[in-house]
Amino acid sequence: MIATLTSQRILWSTAVQLFGKLFQMALGLITIKLVTNALGVEEYGLYGKISEFALFFSTAANLGLFGNTVREMAEAPEDGKLFTNVLLLRLITAALFLGVGLIYTFIFTEPEFSLGVLFFAGALFFDYITSVCDGMLQATYRMGRAVFALVSGRLIALLVVTALVNSQMSEAHLFFLAPLCGALLTSALSLFFVHQKIKFKWKIEASLMRMLVLTSLPFGIINILNSLYFRFLPSFFATQALSDSIFGNYNLTLHVTSTASLLSTFLMFSTLPALKQAIHDKHPTRAKELYKTMRRALLLAGLLLIGLGTLVTPVLIQALTNKTFIVPGWEFMLPLLLVLAAVSYLYDLVLLTLFAYEDEIWYLSREFFALGLALIFFFSSLLLDDAHSKMILILSGAIVGEFTMVLLGFHRLRKKHFA
Repeated sequence: MIATLTSQRILWSTAVQLFGKLFQMALGLITIKLVTNALGVEEYGLYGKISEFALFFSTAANLGLFGNTVREMAEAPEDGKLFTNVLLLRLITAALFLGVGLIYTFIFTEPEFSLGVLFFAGALFFDYITSVCDGMLQATYRMGRAVFALVSGRLIALLVVTALVNSQMSEAHLFFLAPLCGALLTSALSLFFVHQKIKFKWKIEASLMRMLVLTSLPFGIINILNSLYFRFLPSFFATQALSDSIFGNYNLTLHVTSTASLLSTFLMFSTLPALKQAIHDKHPTRAKELYKTMRRALLLAGLLLIGLGTLVTPVLIQALTNKTFIVPGWEFMLPLLLVLAAVSYLYDLVLLTLFAYEDEIWYLSREFFALGLALIFFFSSLLLDDAHSKMILILSGAIVGEFTMVLLGFHRLRKKHFA
């Protein structure tokens, strides 16, 4: 049986994150309603394109450091030198990747687009600081503090949006000042909470940084490849197939379903320290029991997401926005995006279980195959004339890529006697 203390920690860590996420979602829903009503459908389409562009470079800069921080600090939860070296490495890589994206926008795009990317990239830069702090807090099961910091940041962001709306601002790029202010507060609070637990040791150790990069990089590349066929390439091909108004509808639906897909991320990262510890202590039965428990929970959650999400999400979107965002004839995008989110639950299960076993190199090699399959669907959409058929093919490609990795991951785990 799973130890009672371990079960309680996993449940608490997951529950507090879910509670925090629900509260953040409530704030986010209010924010989205304010933003969509202030911008209108065309300007919100631009808002979505700015966010997708910046998020792509943010994902590229991830390099797997969050997951590796949780895995490494599960064995050394109070190592101040490990924490500061991860933090410095995170800031360097963030500055490099986000900088490339910013330079591109200032050269090749309109000023409004580049300013929006600048503000949002600033928010993402501070989010990187928060993510390193969250890695440490996750490893030590202190996620209540992390959630407090995140909620506080969302409150500030909502206040900024409210101020912009009251000032009758209608430029998309200005609304990215809200996440920038929120991310700044969240990162400051997160650093404070970490400092309460460990003593920072500001000493750069080249060998430690090299180890962190080498052990994080496979997981980081996995995240990049998965994000390509899960989100960014579908969004890119959608911009080619859809008008700004319909893309605004797609982006809003994607935002809602992507938020729902975070359940498995919370649950599996809450499970990762215990799973890693069981493997480290040579308790394969405990590790297998953890895996099977998570598999049952995520299978059920995925089915509920598809069923309830199909009923609830249209009502939610209509409550959030005005009727111009509900475009007749495009309702099929929602169930396809919900299926994609449900499959991502099982994707997180197999990925983080194999990551705990340090089997990410095997997983990475299969990601290229999944990406290749998805690309066949994406590029095939360019051969079609009908926009509806294009979107069905694009979203089907994302589902095929995600589901391929789930099947391959299950097969790998069966070989490890995780039947």
